[in-house]
Amino acid sequence: MQPVRHLLIAALALASIPAFAETVQLRRSGNATIITFEYITQDETAIMVKRLDSDAVLNYKWEDLDLDWIKKNNLKVWAEREQLMAEAKAEKKMTKKEAEADPFAQEATATDTKSFLGILAISLQDGLKGMNLNQNKIEAVCTEFQLEESQFWAGYDDLKRASKVGGKNEPIPKAEPVAEEPKEKAGKPLTPKAKAAAAKSKARSAENQSAEAAAKKDFEADTRPFNTFGYLRMLGEGGPKGKPIWMMLRRSTADREAMKKVFDKYAKMAGDLADKPEAKASKGELMVLKKALENCSESIGKVSRENTAVEARLQTDCRALLTLVQR
Repeated sequence: MQPVRHLLIAALALASIPAFAETVQLRRSGNATIITFEYITQDETAIMVKRLDSDAVLNYKWEDLDLDWIKKNNLKVWAEREQLMAEAKAEKKMTKKEAEADPFAQEATATDTKSFLGILAISLQDGLKGMNLNQNKIEAVCTEFQLEESQFWAGYDDLKRASKVGGKNEPIPKAEPVAEEPKEKAGKPLTPKAKAAAAKSKARSAENQSAEAAAKKDFEADTRPFNTFGYLRMLGEGGPKGKPIWMMLRRSTADREAMKKVFDKYAKMAGDLADKPEAKASKGELMVLKKALENCSESIGKVSRENTAVEARLQTDCRALLTLVQR
């Protein structure tokens, strides 16, 4: 009866391991202890296993294990590892091969002022998102700068139109004039009719609410209706036309950083190109462009949420660069 009892105990022990479970024996480098685990999965860097005596799941890095011993004693698991390593190696080789064949891998280079301006003009048309109206309440923005909301949306549309115009010096389509809110003159209070009109203008119109909803939708959809050309045109115009655009730029860190990055990149490119022998004839023009780009980068860099005064040089620098690019 004793042998039968031993067989029953062994059978019960085997039954405690799920029939579908695959086991693997692991050993650490420099450690003679060998432990059998339930095998779960692996990747190029680690193997995941489960203890047979509990539900604990463990991850061991391959670099911490005795790989030679595991290779000899776990043929199936090791074959899977070699397959994973081969696929990863092939993927890396393919990626390198594709990168070499990718026509976009090498950026366009300029050889003279004309080609430089062509490349710059393309980058100035990269899309920008504008102000996030979910984070910046339009009423608060307009109140801060004593601007009617309808004037803000007129500027918003102006910037859209200015961004759609090509690189040539084309006129920006005129927006519809915005009616001004009636104001009391010194010593002359508003008539009841004028007061009613003023109260009506203060209430948010359906058009303003619709414009805000559309702008929020564009921002969330990553539409990017603006670009650096548009900003340069509107900021260069300045005055009442430029004020809403400056307001937007103050509250759009991403747009400021993107524009500054373009200016810095092409200022360096202009300087590097001016030093090349083949661009000797264009050196003077390139240095002028370099300075204009540096000036714009500096002026845009000074625009911030904290700075409530329009930088005096901003309009001049935007106009100067725009004149050079569009000539």
